[in-house]
Amino acid sequence: MNKNLNYIKNQRGLPFVKKGMKVQLTYNEKTGIIVGANLGGNLNVQFEGQKHYENVHPTWSIKYYDANGNILAEFPE
Repeated sequence: MNKNLNYIKNQRGLPFVKKGMKVQLTYNEKTGIIVGANLGGNLNVQFEGQKHYENVHPTWSIKYYDANGNILAEFPE
């Protein structure tokens, strides 16, 4: 696991976050998959229908899903 993702897990209090996890932005309902993290402490998410990933704040307007489609955590706007 890369150290940037470990930072998010440890410093942002999100121990469940992992590559391949499904997320959804609550303000626009875009759904994607976590592909990594960046030096800014944010997630790199590849959204459905897109070739490239986007920078996403891990605790703003986002839902995290487990492999069964259940919501693990939700952060409002």
